[in-house]
Amino acid sequence: MESPPNILIVLCDQLGARWLPLHGHPIVTAPHLDRFANESTVFQRAITTSPVCTPYRGCLLSGRYPSQTGLLENGQAYPASVKSIADHLNGRGYASHYVGKWHLSGPPQQNRWVPPDKRAGFQNFIGWESHHVDHYGGLIWEDDPEDPVEMKGHETDALTDIALAQLSKAASAPEPFLLMLSYQAPHPPCSPPERYRAPYERRDLLREPNADASAWFKMDSWNADYDIETFRQLYFGEISHLDAAFGRLLMALDETGLRENTLVIFTSDHGEMAGARGLFGKGLMYEEALHVPLIIRAPGQWSGLRTDFTATTVDLLPTILDYAGCAPQENAAGISLRPYIEGKTSAKDRVAISEYRNFCATTRNWKLFTRGRSLEPAALYNIADDPYEMINLIDDPACADLRLLLGRELARWHQRVVGHEANMMSAIPESEARWPQANT
Repeated sequence: MESPPNILIVLCDQLGARWLPLHGHPIVTAPHLDRFANESTVFQRAITTSPVCTPYRGCLLSGRYPSQTGLLENGQAYPASVKSIADHLNGRGYASHYVGKWHLSGPPQQNRWVPPDKRAGFQNFIGWESHHVDHYGGLIWEDDPEDPVEMKGHETDALTDIALAQLSKAASAPEPFLLMLSYQAPHPPCSPPERYRAPYERRDLLREPNADASAWFKMDSWNADYDIETFRQLYFGEISHLDAAFGRLLMALDETGLRENTLVIFTSDHGEMAGARGLFGKGLMYEEALHVPLIIRAPGQWSGLRTDFTATTVDLLPTILDYAGCAPQENAAGISLRPYIEGKTSAKDRVAISEYRNFCATTRNWKLFTRGRSLEPAALYNIADDPYEMINLIDDPACADLRLLLGRELARWHQRVVGHEANMMSAIPESEARWPQANT
């Protein structure tokens, strides 16, 4: 039987696809990600299932929606009864490793040790719970709650050093490995090394039509108080710094001979508004927060592909299980992306669902989201023609069928996943509404 591949998951925190050059940003530089994209499969429309840390992480590990895991807010603990990605792969003979920010062990949300029974099955764990406000001098723990290690220099570099040491050990081990490296970058407050911030100074960083030049980022507890241009200089600098760190990981895979038999996934939990609409942070269903990078390089893959299939967080566990040769997840919420990664199927359109303080149904070209966690529609955007979501079409008669079709899909998901009857807008006969040609 063919040996299963190693699996490396690189998870960023608060990195929106909008801010990357591979998704068209004209200023940010990320050459290592660009090179990686050119030899991998880029999912041009990847959607976070929940645009906030803990619910997303629970979804990534479980392959279940937040309403299925019960992880609906930050600071909740991963439920012991829910089988995780580590549990699945441990049973397949993998050595499972976790490095970095966790945010899944429950309160208190702070820089602290994560006890073994709160690690969702990971055999080897070097990390911390959450809330490294300062990217310099953060603490990280392994097995002794009384013996933290201070990360030297910038946290992104220190985490990369730890991951490189883990990769070096894994290269000579007999069993395949799962390594999840969870960076906090580029989560604000950002403090990149000066050489990564400097290229963004004295530049026009507000080119998007929804950028609000008057937006101000102020967080007293983070000692942050500055305008949108300063915020973007810092945020973009963190992205370029993160890119350099990722380049070191890619080089190590080449030098250790791991490249040919390692599945590499680069993604983020959610995006960052970065002053769009005058807003900062996440938790919203706008593109800046909802659209995330997803780049996957299959073992032995050298040529790049791009697909506009709408992928989402619940698809990652089925994909990993597929490559690892594990039994498929029972009642899987998502699908394996392997046929799209390997270019064996064409990209059909799909309705992807996200949830947090409200619900969202999105396709390749359209998006509908609700008013709170009701199913009352609040906004409809044509994101193909209006990528910055400037025109709300919810009351446009020409979009009535589309609004109802997306609403129907959301109501079906709600009834299946949330678990009780969904009373949405009046149903219409199936024969009376059609998806626009652009969505088929």
